[in-house]
Amino acid sequence: MPTQLSKLALVNPSVDGNGDFDSLDETIIFSVVQEGAAEASRQVISIEPNTQVIENNREIITSKNYNITVTGVYSQSAKAQLYTWADAQTNLVFTGYGLDDSILQMEGTLQINKGFEDNMSFRFSSAREAKGGYDSTTGKHTAEMSYVKNGLALFGWQEGSTTDLAAGWTDTIDTLDFTAGVQTITDAASSGGIMYRDIHFPFPAKVLTFSINVTEDSATSPVIGIQCYDDSGSTTGVQATTNISGTGVQNVSKTLVAACEYVRVSVEIGDDDTLKFKEPTLQLSTDYEFVEFNT
Repeated sequence: MPTQLSKLALVNPSVDGNGDFDSLDETIIFSVVQEGAAEASRQVISIEPNTQVIENNREIITSKNYNITVTGVYSQSAKAQLYTWADAQTNLVFTGYGLDDSILQMEGTLQINKGFEDNMSFRFSSAREAKGGYDSTTGKHTAEMSYVKNGLALFGWQEGSTTDLAAGWTDTIDTLDFTAGVQTITDAASSGGIMYRDIHFPFPAKVLTFSINVTEDSATSPVIGIQCYDDSGSTTGVQATTNISGTGVQNVSKTLVAACEYVRVSVEIGDDDTLKFKEPTLQLSTDYEFVEFNT
């Protein structure tokens, strides 16, 4: 069933040519249709199965078509940027959120479906075919998208391409272990270590809550945090942090500042510390709910 978004942003993460999050000045933010204002649009996510008939007239799903379609009225600058991206088949990040607080994280190119050079009203989309679920090696969803109430769900909570490290995460930890869905981080260095994920989410004033479910805390002062970064990759605003105490769900919330282009969620430990946790989430709600995009 098609789903309507409230906000959508298209981000070119490779303006500087190397894909780092340090040159993000090509970002367009779209709002739901409102009185024909520039960048007002209707954004719909759809997932449709491809089926094949086998013996006894039974149907099996062989793959699924994932698509986001955006129709609206755009400014001249936005129109020019969309055509440039489409012509160059630039790999973009699509990020947004829906009426039910689901968070979109998606990667891919876009296609202009209908439009004329002298008309600012047209439709573009980004379609792809996949089997669904997460890749067993990289941990990324096979459709390169996720849309659930967890902004971290583009990657499944599983070991990724780096041995003993959860898929999609980066670390400066001395010793890692990922077993039975539990991430263990241990640091023996004098400077401690950090494990983090970066998520494009350029929507000022929205409140994000980062949570983890701690199964063992043998650390002196472990911390979880959310930090905003601007389009040059510099921190902006004050980092929100919470000291982890004991086991169970631990969370931290932050209101995104005006210059925020992407957020970094992190788990940090000190020297000679060990922490075990599972099922991290990044939500637009404070009600902890771990979900993945298994569609």
